[in-house]
Amino acid sequence: MSFFLLFFIIAKGQSPQQLKGVLFEEGTKARLGSAAVHNKRTGYTSTTNNFGLFDVLAQEGDTLQISLDGYLTKELRVENLKDLVIYLRISSNTLKEVNITSPSLLRDLRDAQADFKAKGIFYNGKPSKALLSPLGGSPLTFLYETFSQDGKRARRLGRFIERESAYTEVVSRFNTTKIKQVVPIKEEDLEEFKTAYWPKNEDVRKWADYDLHSYIKKSFEEFKKTKGYM
Repeated sequence: MSFFLLFFIIAKGQSPQQLKGVLFEEGTKARLGSAAVHNKRTGYTSTTNNFGLFDVLAQEGDTLQISLDGYLTKELRVENLKDLVIYLRISSNTLKEVNITSPSLLRDLRDAQADFKAKGIFYNGKPSKALLSPLGGSPLTFLYETFSQDGKRARRLGRFIERESAYTEVVSRFNTTKIKQVVPIKEEDLEEFKTAYWPKNEDVRKWADYDLHSYIKKSFEEFKKTKGYM
């Protein structure tokens, strides 16, 4: 009996599970849709959706191959079954700025968030503990939003919306056009500079134009030392 129980536990631990992840363009916050996520062991291939999200059957030790036209193919070994964040590098030498976070994308995200209400998710997966009160509360709503798959998906979507909103706030002011207006940076160094000195949205929110220009100039002086600018 002990032998069969041990065999069951080992077999269960090795069984494939749904591995979730999100795909970005390297150096930006651009999400990549229509990319192929291929499990080389099983031969199963999944595709990222418009928000760069995917799920694929996998187990520890599997190798995933991620490919998309215009980008370098990437392979990675599955070390555990936690959610993945993957970045693909543009294959050409010409870096492009992709303004993926636009008002239309945020509207789509918020529309998707609103769709959860039709499934009984009224608090975006984060219900107040006041709902547990027997006097005017709704314990079933609390339990459903807290522990159901729809509740988990709603919370995950909420986190994505928060990140995209923060990114939109920053990129509206700290962008290629503004940086090139303030400092004489080389075109090929723009993406590296933006990635290295990307400001926090709470800082950008309180900065006047003078503060933003000062930040760009100071950051560029530091950046020049690492790049050997004359």
